[in-house]
Amino acid sequence: MLQKPKSVKLRALRSPRKFGVAGRSCQEVLRKGCLRFQLPERGSRLCLYEDGTELTEDYFPSVPDNAELVLLTLGQAWQGWFRHVSQDSLTLLGSSCPPALVS
Repeated sequence: MLQKPKSVKLRALRSPRKFGVAGRSCQEVLRKGCLRFQLPERGSRLCLYEDGTELTEDYFPSVPDNAELVLLTLGQAWQGWFRHVSQDSLTLLGSSCPPALVS
């Protein structure tokens, strides 16, 4: 049975742009994203922007429509938006940050 295409918002790790992409599978979204961002498909993967969870074919159907995803290529990592912002904030605080805030 063919499921209806899922629409997601997709961004590449080092790109300020994001695009709407639709696909019936994780692999289809990955393929379309790699074409859109002109990135190699081999070694690439998709993660949730929010928390960095890596998408699999089994997990893909549970991802809500219009979810924000990050397209990662070989060697790239994404731990999620909240963690990314927290680490940037700690870097800005520098050595004045009490050890209790660094986990």
